[in-house]
Amino acid sequence: MFLSNLIISPIKTILELFFNFFTKISNEGLAVIGLSLVVTLCCLPLYIVAEQWQEQERKIQLKLKPGVDRIKKAFKKDEQYMILTTYYRQNHYHPIMALRSSFSLLIQIPFFIAAYSFLSHVDALKGYSFLFIKDMGSPDAMFKIRNFSINILPIAMTLINCISGTIYSKGHGIKEKLQIYITAAVFLVLLYTSPSGLVLYWTMNNVFSLVKNIFYKMKKPLTVLYILFCVFFVFASIWIFTTKNQYFITAVLFATVIVIFIPFILKGINWFISNCLQKLDKNTKLRAGLFVISAITLAVTAGLTIPATIIDSSSSDYFYIDSYTTPFPFLFHSFTQALGLFVFWPVCLYALFPAKVKDIFAFLGVSFAFIGILNCFAFSGNYGLMNVDFSLMDEAQSFMLSMPLMILNIILTIAVFAFIIIFLKKKTVVPFYVSIIVLISVSVTALTNLIHINNNFKGSTPPQQITKLDSQFHLSKEKQNVVVFMVDRAVSSIFHNIFAEIPGLEEKYDGFTYYPNTISMSFYTTLGAPGLFGGYDFTPWEINKRTETSIREKHNESLLVMPTLFTDEGYDVTVSNLPYENYNLQPVEQIYENLPNINRVITQGPYTSYWYKEHNMTPKAQTSFLLKRNILFFSLFKLVNPPFRVIVYGCGYRLLSNPFRHEAYMVDAYAPLDYLPELTDFNATNNTFTLIDNELTHTYGLLQAPEFVPVDKITNPGTGIFENDSTYHVNTAMLLRLGEYLDYLRENDCYDNTRIIIVSDHGNPADSGLFENNQGFLKTKEELQAVLLVKDFNSKGKMTIDNTFMTNADTPVLALKDINDNPVNPFTHNPMKVQNKNDYVKISTAPMQSLRTRDDKQYTVKPEEWITVHDDIFKNENWSHVDFEQTK
Repeated sequence: MFLSNLIISPIKTILELFFNFFTKISNEGLAVIGLSLVVTLCCLPLYIVAEQWQEQERKIQLKLKPGVDRIKKAFKKDEQYMILTTYYRQNHYHPIMALRSSFSLLIQIPFFIAAYSFLSHVDALKGYSFLFIKDMGSPDAMFKIRNFSINILPIAMTLINCISGTIYSKGHGIKEKLQIYITAAVFLVLLYTSPSGLVLYWTMNNVFSLVKNIFYKMKKPLTVLYILFCVFFVFASIWIFTTKNQYFITAVLFATVIVIFIPFILKGINWFISNCLQKLDKNTKLRAGLFVISAITLAVTAGLTIPATIIDSSSSDYFYIDSYTTPFPFLFHSFTQALGLFVFWPVCLYALFPAKVKDIFAFLGVSFAFIGILNCFAFSGNYGLMNVDFSLMDEAQSFMLSMPLMILNIILTIAVFAFIIIFLKKKTVVPFYVSIIVLISVSVTALTNLIHINNNFKGSTPPQQITKLDSQFHLSKEKQNVVVFMVDRAVSSIFHNIFAEIPGLEEKYDGFTYYPNTISMSFYTTLGAPGLFGGYDFTPWEINKRTETSIREKHNESLLVMPTLFTDEGYDVTVSNLPYENYNLQPVEQIYENLPNINRVITQGPYTSYWYKEHNMTPKAQTSFLLKRNILFFSLFKLVNPPFRVIVYGCGYRLLSNPFRHEAYMVDAYAPLDYLPELTDFNATNNTFTLIDNELTHTYGLLQAPEFVPVDKITNPGTGIFENDSTYHVNTAMLLRLGEYLDYLRENDCYDNTRIIIVSDHGNPADSGLFENNQGFLKTKEELQAVLLVKDFNSKGKMTIDNTFMTNADTPVLALKDINDNPVNPFTHNPMKVQNKNDYVKISTAPMQSLRTRDDKQYTVKPEEWITVHDDIFKNENWSHVDFEQTK
């Protein structure tokens, strides 16, 4: 593990960053090709060094060959060995130097392992088709001979490798040629059954290697390469303006400018080395010391200081995670990764290159160390709270600082560079001593935090494991019960398929009315859920009209509307897992302090281990996996200048290679639905109101048909048109488990006296075919269609479909029907029944990244991002942008 973190993990981290970046500006197939090109270009200096070593080895071997042949002919056994050893020593040569001829092969090994580890588990490649490849997450299987699949890509990869090797080894010895062909054969065996995305990556590596070898045979290869790159990027710059991808346009234009100005950049670097770094060039020990101290400073800061500071701020959250007792294994993991990224690989590169390159390494090392420390501690930014896995809890925000702070950051960054240049020209030892002081400071900070964490752990107690299921929800057989289920991101448009394909499911929903013509006010929970809980006064448009309080306070009010109103009516109230309680800025219990009799329970998460054990399945280490993966990304996020943080976060936290996240997160939400009968008793002596949020329909992953349950290996995904559709699977599982709960209520004579509402905060993309085109201002209308299923007291009969225009903000009034027919919002004091809901349907289509929350007064939504719909959401003519003149 230590060697893997030190050698492989840094390469894997870089691969993931670039892959995620390329997927933002293109698609997954082109991202694999782009990743291969970047790796090839980055390794090109290493291959040049390897070629120089190999050429040097060839010349030495050629020079020594006549003498070696004479010795081997004249002497045998021990005598031969002694004479050869003396001969090599006289010529300042050692046989171990022959390994230099294998350096180009050795370079490939860590890159191959890192690429294999990363690309074999990228979720985005699974099921993704590109060109002739049907599924980049599986072998290409282009042809079949009976039951045997023929994979073309590995064969093409090997042929290209052999052609490249033939060109490269022309004029070389048979030993070197054999090494190339044997290596090609080994890669064919290793990759023949690998995912085609990985094989495509390695095939493109061989293609670029072939191009490189062709260039080696040319006169002035660098000049030819420069001209070709300039022509390519100029045409690419012209072509990109036919696209609308801003990431792509920016990336290509930036690359074009860099390529065109390479000769001037190189001349500038040479001038800089000659005029500013000449003292470093003369004092090799100081240069090496400055570089190593700076590298260690970055490693300690990224691997220990930053993560230990975060963990120390809430250390109890990091005790007893999965199979880990303390957070120290995570810190060891991050530190060894940082050592690899900032020390091991940079020092290896430093040792390979000539003096002038070492001068640049030393200068950049100390500069990045100082600027990183400055960014981390002086410009840390306020990005709200974090999840335990080191991802931000609210990603809907800008990573930029205020304009004055941005300007100050730029000025200080320039000042750091200037400071280093001045002292490297005059008093070279000053940056060295400052580096030592900085290293001591970050080390002491890390050590102090580690001691705090350890002291806090000594006073902690292990969490109690659930050994039996106790009732959390208390209903009455004699009095009235109102139960509201919020099913996060459930997809109403496929419910008719589910009910049609699952025998007997519709019968379980006896007495229900299904409202398919129901809309939400947003694509996201943060904007779609407040109206569901609090009515029309808490839709995004109405929230933005009230500027006296923060978004956080208004969100809390929305969660408390129904609990408050039912408490006022004398009902016993239970709430479970309500979304974004208090935006987690303070202990969540505080928002219920004015409702002392409320029963607040947490069910999503606590039953996961129990469920796994009961079903003889191995729990997946979800949190620990993400924590190990994300700590270093977060440190990089903090070290870079604020304008680049959006790139690091966006390209580092996409979680494309987590093999556990789907199942583990799914079971967190699945278990409480599965256990609803065991978690419910009928001991209440009063009317009850129960409000439950469940996120099963927000998760991903296939389930085992026909019951749609999580299993270790799916053998039966179903037979319908949605058999491989994760959205269909989780929605089916939700309806099946709630259907079983309805049966449980019937068995205990608690069905007729219970009103049940099943409603979603928003939908999810689905190819339902129910909607007309999206008019260019929506993602998909299925994402705005909300689920609404209602069963009233004593309602019986086959489930009916009602096409009345509804919104999820009708939920509170539906829940209070005949209990309080004229409810008044307890916070805005407005009547909750609206005369014309069309006046209130103003939907935000703003992207998640533009929505500021928590302590802001309003959501950030541009005028063109407000749309409306009326009467029938399935008719295209009923959708339009909001007319601001009419709303005044």
